[in-house]
Amino acid sequence: MGILEKIYDKSPIFVQNLMVSVSGFQRNKSRYGAVYYDYLAFLRRFDNLTMKEKIEYQQKELINFIKYACDKSPFYSDLYKDINLNQIQTVDDLKKLPIIDKEMLRSNIERVNTISRKVAVEGHTGGTTGKSLVVLFTPEDMMKRMAMLDHFKSRVGFKHLKMKRATFNGKHIIPPKQITKVFWRYNAACKQMIYSSFHLTEQNMKYYVNSLNRFKPQAIDGFFMSMCDIASFIERHNIKLEFTPIAIFPTSETLTQSGRELLERVFKCKVYDQYASSEGAPFVTECKDQVLHMELASGVFEHFEEGNDEVLVTSFTTHGTPLIRYRIGDAMKFDCFNAKCSCGLEKPIVKEIQGRKLDFLYTADGAKVNGGNVANLFKNMPNALIRAQTVQEKMDEIRIYLEIDQDRYKKEYDELLKDEFKHKFGEKTNVIIEHVDEISREKSGKFRMIINCVES
Repeated sequence: MGILEKIYDKSPIFVQNLMVSVSGFQRNKSRYGAVYYDYLAFLRRFDNLTMKEKIEYQQKELINFIKYACDKSPFYSDLYKDINLNQIQTVDDLKKLPIIDKEMLRSNIERVNTISRKVAVEGHTGGTTGKSLVVLFTPEDMMKRMAMLDHFKSRVGFKHLKMKRATFNGKHIIPPKQITKVFWRYNAACKQMIYSSFHLTEQNMKYYVNSLNRFKPQAIDGFFMSMCDIASFIERHNIKLEFTPIAIFPTSETLTQSGRELLERVFKCKVYDQYASSEGAPFVTECKDQVLHMELASGVFEHFEEGNDEVLVTSFTTHGTPLIRYRIGDAMKFDCFNAKCSCGLEKPIVKEIQGRKLDFLYTADGAKVNGGNVANLFKNMPNALIRAQTVQEKMDEIRIYLEIDQDRYKKEYDELLKDEFKHKFGEKTNVIIEHVDEISREKSGKFRMIINCVES
């Protein structure tokens, strides 16, 4: 735990709100500069192009991005040394390039990177497999990614930085020893009330609902399961809401139809899904008619192989740590490329995003900590963790299995990880860490980061 975090934990709530806002204003500098506003204007124009024009733009960006990666990244320069890159002119030509996976990226990360950390915006990912990774974005990349996300939201009426939003995420905002039933902090920089996903017990949820009614957000975003827990509580207790959001934007987890229906029924607004990733994958977003579309300006999606829904991603906003034909570990079902949507946007349709899971762990008090939050606990682990799995057989005990890089992993990393889990799950939870040679997979070949054997 850092010095600032210790100061934060010991400060009164109004000071914590100030610290959250100061951090927000600092973060805004790397997200909302001139490039952000220029790209936002470009995306509005891009929406009005024909499919042919959008594909031509995508192909031009693809060629430029591959050339950039080969020129700037020693890893890609070596990887492509025997390939005639002049033959890569279309998305179909990408098949001539090799596939890279997470372990290739992690073990060669210094040679993959094209910029130093001093000038980069860092992205930390625990990922659905628990494999820790730090990727680098140029400031321009980050601004373009934020513009893409905000443009998606603006299509359905929400204006970021101008309207209030409530966010359910895994940020450390509630000190472990806090007694006061205030499980949220305000980020004035984004007109954002941040709600802790770690304290959503049946006893606490009434406080969350009261806060939402006072704050009256114009949008709600964040972890899907956390929002569903709140909606279920509101519905079960027949609580009247004193606000109606413009929209709900879930992240980090696979959206289910039953969950979507619950949220729309309770909050009386539409839910709009989207896909990106901490690594910097291209975007898939829902239109006003709730149909998923590939954002062609952001990159390329391919299927890993015929008959396999697993995707490869090539992202145009990953100049710091280039991603080309990257096996990200997620799966999608694509529609016919020329399928039309009633929304009027000429963009390829995605039938279904399959990659993110709704697995969760319990705190000793019975609150659910969802997969997005659990993955976040591995984000700050040094680049020496290959894979992690969490297993819960008792409400007050979590066993963590680690598959590590023997040459890089240090003993003190165990304590770092244990501290992260204790800080989020509380002192009542016994955390046991075991190093193993290999973490077994399911019979289907899939890897589960979370195995919860506690009877609900």
